[in-house]
Amino acid sequence: MRSPCSQNRPFVISRHCPLYLGIFASRRSNTMPDQSIQTLLNAVIDIGSNAIRLRIGALGHDGRLDIIEAVRAPVRLGQDAFQHGRLRPPTIERALETFGDFRRLLERKSVPVAQVRAIATSAMREAANGKELIDRVRETTGIRIEIISGAEEARLVSLAVRHAVPKLGQNNALLIDIGGGSVEFVVIEKGQVIALESLKMGTVRLLSRFSGQTDRDFTRLLDEFFDANAGKIRELIDDIPIDFCVGTGGNIEALGQLGRQLLDTPSPKRLKYGELKTLCRRLDELDLEQRIEKLKLRPDRADVIIPASHTLRQVLKLVGKPDLLIPGVGLAEGALLDLLQRRRSDTHRDALTWANAVARKYHVDTRHAGHVRDLAVQLFDQLAAVHELPARDRILLELAALLHEIGVFVRPDGHHRHAHYLLGAMPMLGISEEEQKLLALVVRCQRKKLPEEGDALLQPLSKKECERWLKLVALLRLAIALDKERRGGVKRIRTRLNGKTLEIECEGEGDLLLERWAAMRQRPIAEKAFGCKIELGF
Repeated sequence: MRSPCSQNRPFVISRHCPLYLGIFASRRSNTMPDQSIQTLLNAVIDIGSNAIRLRIGALGHDGRLDIIEAVRAPVRLGQDAFQHGRLRPPTIERALETFGDFRRLLERKSVPVAQVRAIATSAMREAANGKELIDRVRETTGIRIEIISGAEEARLVSLAVRHAVPKLGQNNALLIDIGGGSVEFVVIEKGQVIALESLKMGTVRLLSRFSGQTDRDFTRLLDEFFDANAGKIRELIDDIPIDFCVGTGGNIEALGQLGRQLLDTPSPKRLKYGELKTLCRRLDELDLEQRIEKLKLRPDRADVIIPASHTLRQVLKLVGKPDLLIPGVGLAEGALLDLLQRRRSDTHRDALTWANAVARKYHVDTRHAGHVRDLAVQLFDQLAAVHELPARDRILLELAALLHEIGVFVRPDGHHRHAHYLLGAMPMLGISEEEQKLLALVVRCQRKKLPEEGDALLQPLSKKECERWLKLVALLRLAIALDKERRGGVKRIRTRLNGKTLEIECEGEGDLLLERWAAMRQRPIAEKAFGCKIELGF
């Protein structure tokens, strides 16, 4: 399909095209950022299952996101990935042409674009030949594509929503991001992310799964498929009362516009459950061609809006039929905010909030875990010149301390092994997938004998990564040992490097005999990790 706005490039639809106005009508011109812009422009390319999107923007003086350019290319990677398990050559060529268009657009900007981040989701995660597209895009345009996890996708969406909906800070909300390959759910409690899940029930995936059915059978299968997944959503919410839902993604924005168009709702930014239910019925009464002709929907929207509307209606019904807010932001805006802000404090806060929520879920002794965290941080900060770990590892050590006993929930015996499995399998906020693997391995080695060189646990690590892992393990083990009696006896740690000897003095309440004994047992591992002799004083 050739867009009238594509300037002889068939796959790019600009924000100035009438088909795209409405969602971004309040955003600024694409010629030159105004005086509120205080940073260089940055860009994000969101490689979704139903389309590829480009956002170019900056942060204004007030810290708000200012979108300068919004472009959408209807390249449906998910249709290939979910039906055939790989991307077909014509689809790869269309994607390459889109990236070429995007690169030329970026180069034409009158204000330089400082950074470009390209992120791919479900379709690229599942396409067996996704690396071919990644390599060819890099060769032809210099753009590196990063495949992100469902958990990272949910984190970025929640970042955009929290930026756009300030009232999240005082309420409980369920964020619903309906994409082509997956649906991300994020539970917000008083402004904090406490749970998230990514389910393979995206619109393009469902179209592929139930293709060939009559309209009546298709909608019936959609509802049955949702019922089969409803238990996972209930478990995620965990009886938290939901004040309102927030919906993101192109289909949800289109439903907001249709509510205004067909039902004369007060705003395209809000839908009540009854209004959404009526929209579902109206959409089901029309076939594909009628949805295109009568509702003026794009062909690549007219088909996927049916599974999107049914999924959304079922979710709202499941959580008590609250109102749905539609802020008009999503994954691309969240990734752009993340790129522009890069504030460690935000990432740190998200990670710790998430860790504390997980600890509560698995009934961890949070008082003990919190004290181990305090001791670990003291050790990390005071021994920075000795361990020479990157500052980012401080977050990993804090998470390891807070979560080291979650395996007890499964079984006290061998709880370090159970914790390793849980931390490797669950979605996590604030850290990358590689950091999550390292975190799980550090917690796995909190006790018992360390794996030897050549052990399967250490095979994925390089020599430098093994040194990093061992230092984090030594710090965690020492911190756990210094609260052996679980009563917070050790209050302060003072360290001093005397030649090649590291002196660690512990101050606190009581005789601390058990803590001294436990720390002495961990001394050989710490000496190996830090390459110096260690003397412990109590």
